[in-house]
Amino acid sequence: MPRNKLMPIYVIFFSVVLFFLQHASTLSPQVKGIESDPDQFSAERAYETLKVLLKENQPHPVGSELNKIIKERLISQLNQLGIEYQVQKTWACSSRFAACAEVENLIGIIPGKTDLPYLALMAHYDSVPTASGAGDDGAGVVAILEAARVLKLEAPYDHPIMLLLTDAEEAGLLGAEAFFNQHPLAKKVGVVLNIEGSGTSGGSMVIRTSDKNELLIKSLSHEYDHAYGFSVANEIFKRMPNDTDFSVAKRANIPGMDFAFAGERNHYHTPNDNVENLDVRTIQHHGENILSASRDLLSADWNSMGGKYVYLGSTYGFWTEWKSSNSLIALILSVLVLIVAMIRSKVGFKATALGFVFTPITLFTTVFSGVLGFYLLSLFSGNIISWPGIDWPYRLLLIGSTFMGLLIGSSLSRKFVQEYEMIYGAWFFWSILTLLVTLFLPDAANIFILPLVFGSAVILISTFIKEQYKLSFLMLTLVVALPSTLGLIFALEQSQGYKLVWAVLPFAGLYAMIISPFLFSLRMKSAISYIGLVNLIALTAGSTLNLYTEMRPQLVNIHFYENLDAGDSFVHLSGNVTTSDPVPLIEPLSSYVDESSTKALASFAPESKFRYWADSVSSEWKGPSIGLKEKVKDGNSIKINLKSHRSASRVVLLLPEDSNLKSFNIGTQEIKTSAATRGPFKGYYGIYLTGMYDKEIDLVLNFDAYQKDINGYLLDISTQLPKHLNNLYEARSGIFSPVHQGDQAILIKNIQI
Repeated sequence: MPRNKLMPIYVIFFSVVLFFLQHASTLSPQVKGIESDPDQFSAERAYETLKVLLKENQPHPVGSELNKIIKERLISQLNQLGIEYQVQKTWACSSRFAACAEVENLIGIIPGKTDLPYLALMAHYDSVPTASGAGDDGAGVVAILEAARVLKLEAPYDHPIMLLLTDAEEAGLLGAEAFFNQHPLAKKVGVVLNIEGSGTSGGSMVIRTSDKNELLIKSLSHEYDHAYGFSVANEIFKRMPNDTDFSVAKRANIPGMDFAFAGERNHYHTPNDNVENLDVRTIQHHGENILSASRDLLSADWNSMGGKYVYLGSTYGFWTEWKSSNSLIALILSVLVLIVAMIRSKVGFKATALGFVFTPITLFTTVFSGVLGFYLLSLFSGNIISWPGIDWPYRLLLIGSTFMGLLIGSSLSRKFVQEYEMIYGAWFFWSILTLLVTLFLPDAANIFILPLVFGSAVILISTFIKEQYKLSFLMLTLVVALPSTLGLIFALEQSQGYKLVWAVLPFAGLYAMIISPFLFSLRMKSAISYIGLVNLIALTAGSTLNLYTEMRPQLVNIHFYENLDAGDSFVHLSGNVTTSDPVPLIEPLSSYVDESSTKALASFAPESKFRYWADSVSSEWKGPSIGLKEKVKDGNSIKINLKSHRSASRVVLLLPEDSNLKSFNIGTQEIKTSAATRGPFKGYYGIYLTGMYDKEIDLVLNFDAYQKDINGYLLDISTQLPKHLNNLYEARSGIFSPVHQGDQAILIKNIQI
């Protein structure tokens, strides 16, 4: 059969149209103005509230004076709404590591018709030390307040409503730990909707749910056009270090959903996470998610949450959901349809088997070519930027390198198989992938099953189509395949960045193996030459242009270390936490440090070597103090007092593993401890006290068998740098930005207990 030379043009154009249709369907809803009806969620009203709450547009971590001011502003908002509230003030510690802070949670109550369990709407109001937290999580807080205004107008519902505005989420989910582990109302919470942010724009999506989620998912998608989320995110979240307050609720066996957005993620935990940069459409999306789910849930029976559902939304604006156990049934039926279609088409088993063999070759060449492209970029530039300020070279390289792999795979395949043989082989190979995913990653099964169900139906129908129209008709298999493959790439690019480009490439490879048969008539040598030129342009631009901008700067923290006993001081430039190095520094910062050698800067961690360091001078600051008070209990417990004399935000106590520290008491809590097995605190029990400032903290240290003269370290950590680093601080501006915990001045003192 002669090949249609225009088919590649048709299929590429068709794919581009489908991509933009899919992308448009995932955009946040239009903002509703202040003049909107009272029973509607208005992002503009919520945004005005946010501007009041974050008037200073400055960081407000737990324990800071500004955080207390914002708490009082939240109380004022609750009073304006006529919502009764209470403040939970207590010490709380993380369940993941020994990090503690004194938290102040706000708990607002909208009564229901009955004393049924509460629907809790949860967000945190604290920020990291580097950001004003407009996205993380101011957007969530004001979305809850605006949604509560609407719900209060409609109340009472069958269930009462709780507004849970937590403190110290950024310090280790401490506010949530305090509520769910200490507050008596925690036992009366039946469902939690947690609202988070990880950037300054993007759609508000369901990032995870509790296991039995049928009722939850149906409450969100019912009569709501902008429901957005992928159950595959449950699988991704299990394998990521990220965490939210929802984790604490989940550990308490409380069902619920976790919502978040992740657009402009370069702004996450940086000064660019501010009120001006926040996309108001994202607040609108948050609010409509909350209202849609809340209205259904508040009148529902929660005695049964139903089964485990997988969900996919949106596919061109359509939300799909089904019981997870039905995935295998859908897979089997689709394979049977494919078999019937293969028999009717007379393609033959051997020919299909050959197509099956060559399909993973195209998948491999596409992924490998993408990996190679970005490896070459890192080789030429010495660096891959997660979210470049000028992103067209990276996007061009992503398209060009994967398309090159697709062309190579297609040129190999067409020597041995025909289009129809490759199409059948590709979909049978897709079936095998679907089976593996269904068995081992069930929350991701629908990404494969939905295209398979639709694709197998199209292939069966094609057997009734005249030969000259059949291949064109088979292009319809791409309609549902694209949203599950290329349609996910933009969201992954936004959330994962190009340092994790390997998370994007498999989806490009999946689409490549489906589209490959439609490119068989392409003049491969010419196409490869043109795409090679595209890749060359992308590599040249990506390795020569300065891709940092003020909107997407290079993320660099300044860390100052001073050993108060030895009199040594050092400065270190880091891209994240104190032990990690940034991507290669650019001028003017690179001139401030030694880029070639490494040095151990912290006396408690002689094996942790740092690059990008320089000698410094004393800060002249007074170090922290530890007061030994008395032995308590059976003599194996020691009561101590800790204080920072420069209003530092954090104090860390390090005791060696051979001290046999069993636990410690703070406030009313007893916290078990374990020695760190990796990182700079390896071999030490670490107690992290956040939000210290002018507080004096009493601790009781409980040992298995107390021995005198235990040697350890006391660290006093502040985001305020010594004055002699002002020049470096000023140089770190413009296209540079602090991130996460930000700049840190760390005073290290030897202690003995």
